[in-house]
Amino acid sequence: MNLPILNTTDLADLVDFKLHQRTPLWFYILREAEVKENGERLGPVSGRIIAEVFLGLLQGDSMSYLRQDPRWIPTLPSAVEGTFRMADLLRFAGVVAPL
Repeated sequence: MNLPILNTTDLADLVDFKLHQRTPLWFYILREAEVKENGERLGPVSGRIIAEVFLGLLQGDSMSYLRQDPRWIPTLPSAVEGTFRMADLLRFAGVVAPL
């Protein structure tokens, strides 16, 4: 993935279980979020995995926009002209209070 990984010290408590070098993915994801993001969001490895799963689902769905028109670009009013961010979509859907 070419992403930064956890330091061995971040997994030191797993040495007794011999899991510090072969950490189960679910545990690694939780520890990565705890260490790199203070437990508030996903870390880089788990975020990449989730993003790739979503993209794979969209590419595999013959009815998805991505499959119907791969060059389609979403357009919504944005704070920055010519960009589209997830916050724009959430604001448009009315699920985020304005700042």
